[in-house]
Amino acid sequence: MRMWGGVLAAILLTASSGIARAQEVSQDIVDATIGEWLIVSEDGSLGCHVTLGKEKTIGGRMVKEGNTCGAPWHNEIAAWDFAGPGIVLRDATRKEVIAFGEREVGPWVTDIERTPRIYFLPEPGNIDRAATEKEALGKWVLTDKKGRALCHITLLDSPSKRSDDSKGIRIDGDCSASVKKKVEAWQIDEIKLGIIGGEDYSYSMSPDTEGFVTDDGRFRLRRDQ
Repeated sequence: MRMWGGVLAAILLTASSGIARAQEVSQDIVDATIGEWLIVSEDGSLGCHVTLGKEKTIGGRMVKEGNTCGAPWHNEIAAWDFAGPGIVLRDATRKEVIAFGEREVGPWVTDIERTPRIYFLPEPGNIDRAATEKEALGKWVLTDKKGRALCHITLLDSPSKRSDDSKGIRIDGDCSASVKKKVEAWQIDEIKLGIIGGEDYSYSMSPDTEGFVTDDGRFRLRRDQ
């Protein structure tokens, strides 16, 4: 994922007003921003892949919709621009559809008062929706990329012994010794499922058609039958 810290701060320094328009931004900043992004809601609904382009159009610069784009974004977004502390997406009449602010860590996000929160993720790969607690609960088997079972676990709907922010994991049978110490708790971290062990995340996973998968594809969670 791109390193975004400080990018918007540089933009704001070049703007003479509270709105930073695309024509006031250096080409380097535009070049660092163009490419594929994902609009995704924390409610787990199908997101929308879009490509931010260089070409100018009504409302800013062009946006191309990707192969996967769920409602309410389908056919709504026609342009993008820099505005205020972040990026704004507009329709063909220049009306704002949605705006995102930058943070030091994690995907860009809508205003904290918006429910559900919507995230804007650069270079999303195959991710098309956010992980949710509801879909994560239950029995799973952790496998390697070849499909070999490493550990059978249940993600519980009860607090873990680690903290009130995370939930418990029960080991349900065979579990590799190298994995046991890595599956102490779990939680939803904005759009991903985090399996926690030791002092930090052991596995950070995104939902896919078969369950959850790490960004590098080395580990998967599949429903345990």
